[in-house]
Amino acid sequence: MKKIIKIIPIVLMLFVIMSISACGEPADTAAQTGGSSFTAADLVGKWVGTGDEISTLTFGKNGSYKDDADIAVIEGTYTVDEAAGTLTVYEKDYGLVFVYSVELSGKNLTIQTDYGLPRTFRKK
Repeated sequence: MKKIIKIIPIVLMLFVIMSISACGEPADTAAQTGGSSFTAADLVGKWVGTGDEISTLTFGKNGSYKDDADIAVIEGTYTVDEAAGTLTVYEKDYGLVFVYSVELSGKNLTIQTDYGLPRTFRKK
């Protein structure tokens, strides 16, 4: 029971963070239609947040996913739809699903939900 009580604030914080990222202007048309060509293999590795982004993303070859923001960690799995230019993340603990449009240019990665703020990363 104590463990559940300790987890509740983290879950609420994750919900707030994801809700905030869902606010803002729509992604540009290029991002919504897969403006950059990428494969699941292109995402494998660690991506460190740039600008205001505090998270480090880790994409495993086996489809594992980790979003580590120090104060909160989301783990689960991911899939890529190359034709649509999207990344879908399946969070394991609470069953949350996030669909991001993806722009990949060299070592720079931008992911964005339909009406969320862009999240920017650089490959480590």
